[in-house]
Amino acid sequence: MSHQFPQQDAGNRPVLQRRCWCARNLLLLLLTVCHHGCSGEPDLVPPESAPATDPPPHDRLSLQLFTEKILPHSLSLRHEVPRDSYEMPLIMGGGCSIADLDGDGLMDLIAVPGSTSASTNSDGQLACIVLQQLPDGEFRDVTGPSGLLTKPTGMGCWLADIDHDGDPDAVTTSSAGTMLLRNDSANGLIRFTDVTLESGLSTARWSTAASFVDIDRDGWLDLFVAHYVDYFPGSQCLDTAGNPDYCGPQAFSGTTDLLLRNRGAEGYPLRFEDITLVAGMGTRAGRGLGSICCDLNGDRLPDIYVANDMEPNFLWIQQQDGSFREEAALRGAATDIQGRPQASMGTTLSDFDQDGMADLFLTHLRGESNTWYRQNPRGVFSDSTSRTVLGESSRQLTGFGVIAEDLDSDGFADLCIVNGRVMRSPLQRNPAPQDHWSDYAEHNQIFLGGQNVNFRMVSEGDPFLEPQEVSRGLATGDIDNDGDCDLLVAGINTSLRLYQNTASGSGNWLRINVIQKAGRRDAIGARVIVTSGGRQFERVLLPYAGYLSSHEPSLYFGLGAMQAVDSIDVYWPDETAGREQFPGGTVNRMLTLQQGTGVRPEGVTDGTQ
Repeated sequence: MSHQFPQQDAGNRPVLQRRCWCARNLLLLLLTVCHHGCSGEPDLVPPESAPATDPPPHDRLSLQLFTEKILPHSLSLRHEVPRDSYEMPLIMGGGCSIADLDGDGLMDLIAVPGSTSASTNSDGQLACIVLQQLPDGEFRDVTGPSGLLTKPTGMGCWLADIDHDGDPDAVTTSSAGTMLLRNDSANGLIRFTDVTLESGLSTARWSTAASFVDIDRDGWLDLFVAHYVDYFPGSQCLDTAGNPDYCGPQAFSGTTDLLLRNRGAEGYPLRFEDITLVAGMGTRAGRGLGSICCDLNGDRLPDIYVANDMEPNFLWIQQQDGSFREEAALRGAATDIQGRPQASMGTTLSDFDQDGMADLFLTHLRGESNTWYRQNPRGVFSDSTSRTVLGESSRQLTGFGVIAEDLDSDGFADLCIVNGRVMRSPLQRNPAPQDHWSDYAEHNQIFLGGQNVNFRMVSEGDPFLEPQEVSRGLATGDIDNDGDCDLLVAGINTSLRLYQNTASGSGNWLRINVIQKAGRRDAIGARVIVTSGGRQFERVLLPYAGYLSSHEPSLYFGLGAMQAVDSIDVYWPDETAGREQFPGGTVNRMLTLQQGTGVRPEGVTDGTQ
């Protein structure tokens, strides 16, 4: 049944009232700013009179970091959605992932579809796009036989070894719920089996971000799933001109998120137990789109940060008894510097100012700005965006996928952001739209980091910046095994795009895999510190940052001019392992560090410094 909202626009505000509101603010010329939900983008100033949002010329660069590798294009590789349908989930997805699915040491590619009748099976499920990398570096489409599924409308896919058998299993999210699929790949054939029902993962709510994290530090990965809104299929909303458009989140109430404990330690490796209420996380409803799950206050207990759409973000701090307490406002990470909630989408973590404490970075809606939450002191964050060019450069764009990696190996974290609107703008509408999606298309962004958080924007010259598309997912990994960071982009009504890093780097590097002893799985949540020449480079293995996307589970360290590594310290995420130190050595190589093969520094028994 169709739910009609003839008197409401995408911000869930009566149309007449919103038109008056817009007129008043046009006269005030931005003296007041309305913050809408993900589809309620304000257009307060016509483009010809809008303030400049690019960095000054001396902070802009013209260079090429990436080369686009053409993938096998076919209709099955497109995230296609009906252009005459304005169902809200269709404008929100989908994500993409990079992982070695068949254990051959080569990264494979995954994209989550929106809604295409051609890829729907008899159970109404969608086949995720799976491209298997071959030894010659080319890819073949194994979408059908892979059995990697999601429900419509697809959102994202996350990979991790849940059952300790050495290969990555998958969780997919959608507007119709979450699925768990066991990896049964063998003999070079990628195969997944749906084990959703037997795992206890029975939810039909609109799920978005997911993260694997060892919450109880028992060596088995638990699962956090963010939920978006209580959406009614068939809901219709209007833009400011009275035309049909995608609804915004304010038209619907938020829902509670989900925390599941892996019962593998009890002998049930594919069974999960819902501990949301027991953990104290069932008391707050939100509109979650992104999440970061790791220790955020320095007590070695994993915490959970949730980026909410047009509501204050959550920061669930784990207590010593295993329960969680929501402290985002107390710790400065709930709203922007003016205390206003923003339309938070993509979320990532990196030590941008190199003070030894990881910072948060969030992408937001057009009319707002992307936000850098600096951590200092430990466990406390502050909106420090105004110290950089990152804020004003994003005000005319709607950011979704984001990654923070050292693209040129100079020792400083860089940012890549993919953009795409969620609602038409009558004031900035394409004068000659080529198709339905032209009014939503935007370009991507690259910012190169530097000393004292001096970001410079790459304004031209790179193929990553050229497409004007509705981009959503952004994943990173070493596709060609040359040690650097390549990019995979997924969008709406466009084919997957793969960008290989071909930058003539300005420094040396080290890529590190950290493997947990039990089950040979990646040590998700491990903190790794590389010491070289008196300088420390710190990273956390966090493959589930960004927007609806999963990254290769390895750590890349740009080392700049450093010629050798003195030592490598690993803080393992499980309760008993603590800290181990590994020898350094030469640079420009890939290392695998196995838990239990390093040396415990004298006097250190609990992983603290």
